[in-house]
Amino acid sequence: MSNYQIFISYRRKGGFDTAKLIYDRLSMDGYSVSFDIDTLENGNFDDELEKRIKKCKDFILVLSPGIFDCFTEEGYNPKDDWVRMEIACALSKNKNIVPLMLDDFKYPRRLPNEIKDITRKNSIDLNPKYFEAAYEKMKDTFLLSKPHWKTRHKKQVRYFLAGAIFLFVAFLFIKVYTNARSQVKEAELRAQKAELIRVEKEVELAQKENSINTFKDSELALIIDSINTAKNKEIALIVTLVVDSMNNIKRKELRNAIDSVKKYMRQSQSPATQKTTTQQKTTAQKTTAQKSSKTKNKKLYTISKNSFKLFLPKSPSFRLRTETAFSAISFSPTMSKYGIFASSPMRIL
Repeated sequence: MSNYQIFISYRRKGGFDTAKLIYDRLSMDGYSVSFDIDTLENGNFDDELEKRIKKCKDFILVLSPGIFDCFTEEGYNPKDDWVRMEIACALSKNKNIVPLMLDDFKYPRRLPNEIKDITRKNSIDLNPKYFEAAYEKMKDTFLLSKPHWKTRHKKQVRYFLAGAIFLFVAFLFIKVYTNARSQVKEAELRAQKAELIRVEKEVELAQKENSINTFKDSELALIIDSINTAKNKEIALIVTLVVDSMNNIKRKELRNAIDSVKKYMRQSQSPATQKTTTQQKTTAQKTTAQKSSKTKNKKLYTISKNSFKLFLPKSPSFRLRTETAFSAISFSPTMSKYGIFASSPMRIL
């Protein structure tokens, strides 16, 4: 059985509509109200009503016109009057009785002793035109019961629920925002790592290119040095061969010239003439030798120059040029039996 805080007593004739309205409004406002038609369970009707009256805090009595008229009717039995028994029980249990007086209600002059104290209770005039004001007055001033905490703290509950929903939505937003930020940071870190890897690869590739270029430069320098060395060796070898060949040719031609001069001298002079004057012979020999030397020098110069051209390389990259072109080649018969050739320096281009 439910614990009802408010009990409504009424006479069905003339008070049912008002009692039902009061019951509906109090139930909507969160009060626990006992209304016999809707809330009574199985069992003895009188016992159930008595239990509810004993447990309630407020006893609302709807005083409709003619509610006590039955007391004077013939054949009236007090044991069958439930309103009388409810009022008597509420008075005996000292409950908070709230009489609601409808229009045209008046207390009779005489009431039974067990309910006559009802006239001493402060009542509320329940005029249909001012029902809302009377109803609010009854809730705020006369009733000891409180509505259910959900209804009593309806605004607070609403505020609490709104705050809880707001906090939940804020939590979800913060969580989603944090996850999004973390994903963005992870993406940025991945991009930075990829950029670092790319830069490292570029640096490594540049280092490899530099090393390859350095190796190429060194190899090219070695090749150029080797080519220059080979060229220098080849030029030196050519010059040596040319000089040797020129010297050999000059010596052979010089020998032939000297032999021809001696032979000519022998044939041109008689023995008698040779014995006459030694001084003339010596003078003639010197003169002949000088003339022969000049003539042979010209011939040797021409022969040596033509012979030297045979040793020149045919490649256009190796051109041999002399500044004086054998202009200073000379012959000295006094220094050697075969003579010594001397020439000015030659420059290789």
